[in-house]
Amino acid sequence: MAEFLASHWQLFIPVALIDLGLKIAALVDLIRREQVVGGRKWLWALVIFGINFFGPVIYLVLGRKE
Repeated sequence: MAEFLASHWQLFIPVALIDLGLKIAALVDLIRREQVVGGRKWLWALVIFGINFFGPVIYLVLGRKE
């Protein structure tokens, strides 16, 4: 497994960039909103940063109050 990762590390760059972009988009949206579901922005920030890749998606789908 380590040999595969060492020789194919370039495959993970797009995934890391997508994850970073989602985190930035979700965090910017969180900061700009006055209210979120549950009313606790700090908790949504933990979800965004604590759950890799899926945390921002969960926030963008469930956490925004329209």
